[in-house]
Amino acid sequence: MASHPGRKLSVTENLFASGAAVVGATILTHPIDVVKVQLQMAEKSCVGALFSGLQAASLRAATYGSVRIGLCEPLQEKAGRSGGALLAGVLATVVGNPFEVLKVRLQAEPGRGELQVLRDMLKTEGCLVLASGFGWAATRSSLLTLSQVVPYAHAKTALQQWCGFSEGGALHVAASLMAGLVTTTVTAPVDVLKTKAMSSAESDVSAMLRAHGPFVFFKGWLANYVRLGPQTLFIFVFYEQARHLVECRMQFRMRFDDNAMALPEGNRHK
Repeated sequence: MASHPGRKLSVTENLFASGAAVVGATILTHPIDVVKVQLQMAEKSCVGALFSGLQAASLRAATYGSVRIGLCEPLQEKAGRSGGALLAGVLATVVGNPFEVLKVRLQAEPGRGELQVLRDMLKTEGCLVLASGFGWAATRSSLLTLSQVVPYAHAKTALQQWCGFSEGGALHVAASLMAGLVTTTVTAPVDVLKTKAMSSAESDVSAMLRAHGPFVFFKGWLANYVRLGPQTLFIFVFYEQARHLVECRMQFRMRFDDNAMALPEGNRHK
């Protein structure tokens, strides 16, 4: 995803950095996500509902987000840039789908508590409700990862080569906004279908086309870009900074170990 000098981060370090980045980005953009879901469901929201499902969204970000971003680079090394991104998206959905279902239900029905909604879902629909919309969610997650990570890497390279950007905050911001535009457009149709499937609403493609026409699949596009643009920005900026912190910690430990090894044998245990 990003090239850094020195030792590469381990899978665990990648998961930690990406999880922290996605949780931070999710908290900052959550109110926009609520608006997007309610636009797709053709419902109205009030100001108090803008933080509906924040706890579920944060849990989803910590699981789904860390796997989607953290495993992407290792998987790309094994399966290629596109294949690794697609596979990371599917694996992320496996661990994050239950929290995604709960988040969507809370956003579609603001004002109810997480435990109350979860209890009602399990009581009336059974445990399989937590896998609702898995197919659409996995497709969206794969497309999201592919259209977020790959354009971000290409945008960084192009901006450095053609616009004279150097590694740093300005490059990360510009590349993130460009990637966010691609991501929103590519994932919009699947995102609408995923939201409807998880909220137990009608998600039949042909019925939706007959009733509303093809533009139904881009319902809430602007709200989605207003969310995905900044979210992509925050994810990659936070991720780059989290990786930098992990690398600084590694360098500090290496220097400490080198200094310890340089001490005479009798002074090492003092």
